[in-house]
Amino acid sequence: ALAPTARELKPVFSQAGLSLHQCPLITRQLLCCSTMAAVVVVLARRRRGAGALAPTAREHISEERLREIDAHAKETKFLCKLFRQYDTNKTNKLEADNVKNLLRDLNGVDPTEEELRFIMKLCDDHCVNNAIDLSELKHAIIAWRDYCKKRDKMQEALDKYDKSGTGKLEREELKAYLVELNGGLDVTDYEVDWVLAQADVFGDGACSKPELAKATAAWFTYVEERKRKGCCVVS
Repeated sequence: ALAPTARELKPVFSQAGLSLHQCPLITRQLLCCSTMAAVVVVLARRRRGAGALAPTAREHISEERLREIDAHAKETKFLCKLFRQYDTNKTNKLEADNVKNLLRDLNGVDPTEEELRFIMKLCDDHCVNNAIDLSELKHAIIAWRDYCKKRDKMQEALDKYDKSGTGKLEREELKAYLVELNGGLDVTDYEVDWVLAQADVFGDGACSKPELAKATAAWFTYVEERKRKGCCVVS
């Protein structure tokens, strides 16, 4: 399939408030997402037709699918607007200072340096460049909001189990925490290592406060999966 031309993409980007000339990096990122893949399909169909650029008849699309399309379009427009708002140095990416301002404004909570590093490292997964790109923005927003809901509980757990005073849970301290989550029943070394592997974003073999939130979620996911398979959680 032929890639869409700039002339064809211009109205699509205009609706989102973007300029192909001003945002070349954003253009490349969006071309990798499902929305732009759909655009390519639509444009290809139009090319095979008589050349008219008539819109697809909405009566041939289910109401549920129309709602999904409209919701996705609104979300994309919102993310593009938010991205431009915080990309104050016009680099087509959100660097640490930009992301810090964004996170603060989202929940009214100032992220610590550790929390900021966590979000940056966790969400910089599509285009690894020590920044948050447009394609990574939604992930960053969801991850931060989810973490903020658990922030106080994670601090309580850290205060209780950080016997070494390092500000994070080392492997054995994490095991003690998982035993509590497991209703006082022992957990295996395999289970501890598995949870740590899921949560150790910084790669230092321990769980900081934001990583502990990820470890907690990983543990409950593990428990539910074992229940679904009809297995015991502990051995």
